[in-house]
Amino acid sequence: MSKYAFLFMDDGVDYQSDPTPEQQKVYADIFKWFEVNGPKIADGGAELQPTRTATTIRKGSTGKVTVIDGPFIESKESVGGFSIIEAPDLAAAIAIAKTWPGYGIEIRDVVEQRERVAEV
Repeated sequence: MSKYAFLFMDDGVDYQSDPTPEQQKVYADIFKWFEVNGPKIADGGAELQPTRTATTIRKGSTGKVTVIDGPFIESKESVGGFSIIEAPDLAAAIAIAKTWPGYGIEIRDVVEQRERVAEV
């Protein structure tokens, strides 16, 4: 089995405060999706706070480190949460992602650490 990071895209809508009936339905569908796909989730995941709460650290070419309040780019989309999914291959991961009731998903292969064989 391979592991894939599902980065759940956030459409910029604040679902936390006074959600509309449509937004409540989306959240209900998302909770159902997690129930159905729970056995495929390998390493948990989490919903993220909105991008307005982000802090970005950048290192310039001179090595100077800058700390910036807010997201690293201006965008209507951002990562709103993540889960690590186990699937036999990318095609299976895509099939799972296609059932996501939310805005969108970016899928990335997880780089597995390989055991090092000690030289004798």
